[in-house]
Amino acid sequence: MKKVIYFLTAMLFSCGTETRSQELLIINYLEDTSNGVKTDLKIDILGIEMSDVTIADSLSFIETKFQERIAKEEESIESFKSNIQSAKEENKSLDRSNVDNLAKISANKSVIKLYENGLEKALLSLKKNQDQKAVALGKYENQDENAVLVKKGVTNFSFFNPKLNTRQERTETFVLSKDGSEVLGIVYKGELRRKR
Repeated sequence: MKKVIYFLTAMLFSCGTETRSQELLIINYLEDTSNGVKTDLKIDILGIEMSDVTIADSLSFIETKFQERIAKEEESIESFKSNIQSAKEENKSLDRSNVDNLAKISANKSVIKLYENGLEKALLSLKKNQDQKAVALGKYENQDENAVLVKKGVTNFSFFNPKLNTRQERTETFVLSKDGSEVLGIVYKGELRRKR
């Protein structure tokens, strides 16, 4: 029975120590600037939820990110095609003996050229996104989907804002190395932002 109690105590202590060391890493990350200047922001960590980011998570993120881009390009391509078709049909329906219609036909031809250029660029962008997706997914080919890449720490903290001379509270997502010993960056608008 004593062995079980010692084991549980050791487990609780090690979990608490690991969380505290990650809290200190995050505080140091927030207070240290890239040029080595440290600002005491009087940070208090109010809560931290640590989780592992696996290859499966990364694959899902990559798939979603590129599907959104590809869908946007496909929508753009369809819009250009539709506009080109409409302008061509309008030109066919106009009476060429009318001077006003000749100006409209000329304007439509110019618009068609613009749409064709836009269509060409959208097709190139679609191909580029498809190629980038294949490369990004290829990096994880034949790897264990449960392998841990990094740790993610959703952290709620309060700090003293010296510019406003007041205490504020924020929640940010930090990315730590897979062993939790280093803060790699902070997630900003879905992208990892590192210190320069």
